[in-house]
Amino acid sequence: MKNKFSLIIMLSALTASTPIFASTYTPLSLPTLNTDIRTYTSAGSEFAPLFTQPVTPNTLGGTPFDLQLSASGNNAFIGPGSLVIPVNVYGVDNVDTLINSIYGTTGTTTGSITFNGSVSSYTVDLIEGDNVRDHFYGNYVNTTSSPDVTQAVFGINSPGNEHLDMQNFILPSVFNTQMLDSITFDSYGYGNPLGTPFIVGATAVSNVAATPLPASGLLMLSALALTGIIGLRRR
Repeated sequence: MKNKFSLIIMLSALTASTPIFASTYTPLSLPTLNTDIRTYTSAGSEFAPLFTQPVTPNTLGGTPFDLQLSASGNNAFIGPGSLVIPVNVYGVDNVDTLINSIYGTTGTTTGSITFNGSVSSYTVDLIEGDNVRDHFYGNYVNTTSSPDVTQAVFGINSPGNEHLDMQNFILPSVFNTQMLDSITFDSYGYGNPLGTPFIVGATAVSNVAATPLPASGLLMLSALALTGIIGLRRR
C-alpha cells in the first residue's frame, strides 16, 4: 500500500512539472490578390474546387488555410513584387505556407520569405527544386528536396496535373518570446524558364502550454485514487 501511495505522489509531481502543449493555428488573410491560378495554365481548372463562392476555410496537409477569392476573381499573389502579410501573434513556432511557382529552373533563387518579429527577423530563400517548384507537373521543376515541404497537399502529383505544395518554416527559438508582426513574401519575377513564385495561403502555428492543474487539485485526485484502491482491497 505504501508503494502505491508513493507511486501516486510521484505521478502527481511529474504531471505538475511537465507542461502540456497544444498547437494553435492562425490562418492569415492575404491583403493583396492579383492572380487567378485557375486560368493561369490550361489545366488550372483543377484548382476550381478550392475557390468556389463562397470561399470557406480549407484544411490542406493537416493545416487550416484562409483561402480567398477577390471580387475580380483573383486567389493568389504573384510577383514581381513584395507582399506584407499582417500576423500579430505572440510566440509563433512555425509557419505553414502554400507557395509554388510559374515555370522554374533547378537551383534558381526566385524569391524569399521573411518573418518580421517585434525584436528580430528571419529570412529564407525560395529556391527552385529545394523548397518550391512549378505548380504544373510538366516541363519545368517537378521535385523538391527540402524535408520541410509536403508535396501536393492539393491536386495530383503526376505529369499533366496541377498541385499546391505546403512549406513548413520552423522559426528560431527567439520567436517564442516575441510578437510575429508580419510576413514579407518577395517574388522576384524571373519568368520563363527561371521561375516566379506565388503564394495562396499562410498559417501561423504557436505551441502554447496548457494551464496545469494546481498542485492542490493533483493531491486531491491522488487521495481519491488511493481511497478507491483501499476500497477495492477491502471488498
